[in-house]
Amino acid sequence: MYFHADDKGDPNLSRPLTQLEHVEAYWANVDNDPHSLADLYLNFHDFDRIEFILFRNRLSAAILVARSAGNATSRLRARLEQQGQDGSHRVPGWEGESDDALESSLGVVRDAQEIAIGATILTAVAALELLLKELSTSSGKSSGLHQTLNEFLVRQRTSPEEAEHIIEMVSRVRKRRNFFAHTLTGSYWDQRTKGDMFTSEAMEDTLFTVAETAIALEALTD
Repeated sequence: MYFHADDKGDPNLSRPLTQLEHVEAYWANVDNDPHSLADLYLNFHDFDRIEFILFRNRLSAAILVARSAGNATSRLRARLEQQGQDGSHRVPGWEGESDDALESSLGVVRDAQEIAIGATILTAVAALELLLKELSTSSGKSSGLHQTLNEFLVRQRTSPEEAEHIIEMVSRVRKRRNFFAHTLTGSYWDQRTKGDMFTSEAMEDTLFTVAETAIALEALTD
């Protein structure tokens, strides 16, 4: 929760920001406050329990990695594409080879952008899985995400409707996480269709979904 400042510059707890003001403040400080990077995805929800506070920090870390990698690869890709347009990359007498080298460099950048998105998805889902393990009994520490979630929902006596909603959200992000992991360990010659799996939209949906799931889990522990 963000607040307006009082005359001394301290937070005025009686004057919380509106939703629009929250968003404006978020983007105004996004490059200087990595601790709060998850706030937008959590809809500026406040956690009180330590397991959820740690989850928020881990989600912020995933977003920081995504932003850092995204900014770096976008700048490099723009520079290489500009070289391709103005021909400044070409070495006289080696024009064809220069073009091939530039295209190879662009291919590496495109791969890096997809890897950064996949790594962010993997890290965000790992933060959710770790949260569930920290909320679970010691007997379930070695279980996978699906089993740990089901055990948690049973233990919390979750209603069938709420359980179905949470399972659906977790299944969606878990599928992306697994696809990325399998892509990294699979053969280059056995590339499956990636479709919309490693797009910015998929990453954003994963971050929002993981955050929404954590809020739903918190509600079950109250």
